[in-house]
Amino acid sequence: MNTSKHVIHEGYDKIKTFYLALAHSAIIAAYSFMRPMKTGIFAAFVGISYQPTAKIISFLIAPLLMFGYSALLNRMHRHKVATILFGIYAVAIAIFSILLLSPSMGLENTLPSSSRIFGWVFYLFLDFFNVFVLETFWSFTNSISSPNFAREKYSIISAAARLVGIGAPLLGWYALSDQFSQIISFPAICLLTSALLTVALFSLQKITTTVPEEYLAGYSRDHEPHEQDVTKKSSWLDGMKLIMRENYVLGIFMVIYSFNFVSTFADFQMQSLIAAAYNGEAKGVSRFMYIYTALFQLLGFFLSWFGTNTMLRRFGLTFCLMISPFITFALLLLLISYKSLAIATFTMIIFRALNYGFNVPVREMLFIPTTETIQFKSKAWINSLGQTLSEGLSSFFNNPSMMSFILPTSAVSTSGFAAVVNFLGRARPAVALLLTGGWFFTAHFLGQKYQDTVAHNKVIGRRPAKKDL
Repeated sequence: MNTSKHVIHEGYDKIKTFYLALAHSAIIAAYSFMRPMKTGIFAAFVGISYQPTAKIISFLIAPLLMFGYSALLNRMHRHKVATILFGIYAVAIAIFSILLLSPSMGLENTLPSSSRIFGWVFYLFLDFFNVFVLETFWSFTNSISSPNFAREKYSIISAAARLVGIGAPLLGWYALSDQFSQIISFPAICLLTSALLTVALFSLQKITTTVPEEYLAGYSRDHEPHEQDVTKKSSWLDGMKLIMRENYVLGIFMVIYSFNFVSTFADFQMQSLIAAAYNGEAKGVSRFMYIYTALFQLLGFFLSWFGTNTMLRRFGLTFCLMISPFITFALLLLLISYKSLAIATFTMIIFRALNYGFNVPVREMLFIPTTETIQFKSKAWINSLGQTLSEGLSSFFNNPSMMSFILPTSAVSTSGFAAVVNFLGRARPAVALLLTGGWFFTAHFLGQKYQDTVAHNKVIGRRPAKKDL
């Protein structure tokens, strides 16, 4: 690359970095507002004991949502899919703000009940925020990035978002203070979240209208310029087929599955203790969750800014992928040994900070040397099933009595059913530890495979050319 072209390339990289950081920051701010609120609203409207049931429902509807997502990818360019999904969430959350003002459906009704449909819809819709907003952002980012760009810029993009992620939950915490009515504060937070997602939407559009297409090609198009584009019509199951065909992609699925299982197991322990401490009251639970979110975002910022680049340069990707399950194993031992709100919160702050500040930008690099079909379709399946399947299974361990859904008590003796429930309750820590161990060894395989693929200028998941057949 000559000097002139190199300078131009660096200029466009700066534009990409700025708008990607802006979009990611807006998304994380929105997530930081809504995640604590999701827990508080569900606890107040439905009851925290029904959360495992909600996770099962998420798993059951995930394939239908993946069908719709794949249909969008078959008909539209990758950045248009992202902007449409961002737009859907922005509009829906604005509608939620209106419904929260309803005397019967909203916050004025203080009686929790499993029949309050709005509580279920609110929770389930936001449960897929990570898949359809945050992960779609990363799919788009990976599709326009090279390994060098990811190594140098992903930590910056992540760190900028962590800073915003500190301020957003503190603002949410203040908005729910005694100075304001929660009947006004919750809808106002929803409207602000809707505005933030609109900022993210326009940031992605700015990238595609400012940066020429040749500088948005990404690794896979640079190395396989004739590869079939993800937007061409194909089966909605193509993403799943590639997970089963490519060990590398299956490995990524197993890493995300393991993380989500452990996360659901640990999160439920903490949230149950919080709900008990605040008697399931939306304001108290949400304010606690906002402080908790601000703390893990603060720690995540330091990990992103001072740790990710340094660790990648000094120790390499394989080591960085393996350190997260190693620390997670130690955190699980602590959580299992000491059952208190203080220990659970401390454990989850470190766990979340490690994931968002370090593990996510490192893990996202794994998708760069893959085809666009993997980056969008397989990634969507990985994150939706990796999240919903693991959370659904973990929910059976968190609430073993749910086994009655698949094992009716009429089919077995009362003592036999009680034995199954008791076994699941006792087995959940061991299952979480075993999955974390598998995560550790899978991370080693993925790191080695990534390095070999990039070193040999290969693309994972590409269709063989006819001359190679």
